Amino acid sequence: MEISNNFIEKNSVIDNFLALIASTFDAHSVLLFMPESENSPAKLISYFSMSEKSILRDAQIAQGKGLVGWILKNKEPLLYQIPEDNRANLGYYFDETEDAVHSFMGTFVAGNGALCLDSKKCNFFSGNQQKLLDLYGKILPQLFAIVERSSQAAMVEHYFQLLEQLADLKKNYNGWSPYLRKLLQLLSVSLGFEYVAFTSLSEKKDHYYIDGEYPTITSKKEFSFSGGLVGWVYKNEEIIQNDGKDSVHNLPLYAKNDDLPVFPATVCIPVRVERNIAAVLCLASSNPKEFNSDFKIITRVISEDLAQFLEIVALRYRVQKYKNK
Repeated sequence: MEISNNFIEKNSVIDNFLALIASTFDAHSVLLFMPESENSPAKLISYFSMSEKSILRDAQIAQGKGLVGWILKNKEPLLYQIPEDNRANLGYYFDETEDAVHSFMGTFVAGNGALCLDSKKCNFFSGNQQKLLDLYGKILPQLFAIVERSSQAAMVEHYFQLLEQLADLKKNYNGWSPYLRKLLQLLSVSLGFEYVAFTSLSEKKDHYYIDGEYPTITSKKEFSFSGGLVGWVYKNEEIIQNDGKDSVHNLPLYAKNDDLPVFPATVCIPVRVERNIAAVLCLASSNPKEFNSDFKIITRVISEDLAQFLEIVALRYRVQKYKNK
């Protein structure tokens, strides 16, 4: 992909996107490299860094050169823990900051680019975080196109604001129940769905229960896998996106007698933890919806982010349980 001058002038959207990634992963630096032409080295076009004065702003990296160059050459993601006695070989710091970096993670961006993160902490990034970064990397080419067509920039900014609010929610986490309550309300308002719910699989994996909903309108909280859209997602482990334009497919969310109206437009997204479905996020509206590519991307990012956060919450719970023993 060739990066035009028009793109550079409108680069604030990309800058905000990288700042969001930095906040999500608590990274020291986040950098985006893209070539100016098909065969040219990848140039640093945008970045966010806690060591901003140490960034080599005109950095250009050829295929195979250092960790970033490895991604460019192999067109694959890279997760690398840097030994304390080794230099990182990053190529985008001009001073001793590079010596302090001990964790690196990056992913390939279509168009022969690379999206990279680093941290001064050892063993900081994980395989699950790599999956989420890969998803962000896949968003970028579409974001480039949207930036070029500035008429869509307002919607992109709206989605960025939502992701920033989700990151703030996690930073201010003070318990699962209040977090979930705020999360569902935020998704309802930001995405325009009048009902949002989060359901969790039971420990025996033979039924599921409603962990939280906004607004709270159901009396029954536990359901089997039969008779509703959510149960179908648990059984088949596939997403449901019904835009509500075909009334033939209007089915209840949970069961025939779930105390809820039948919503024409429904989205049921499986949330996987360690590759197994652990929860389903539900969005429902009484009015038909338009599910464009941007909406599908944002809901996927949200589900991946939720999965990552669920693992963190579960780990905290296990650690606390061990301490209490």
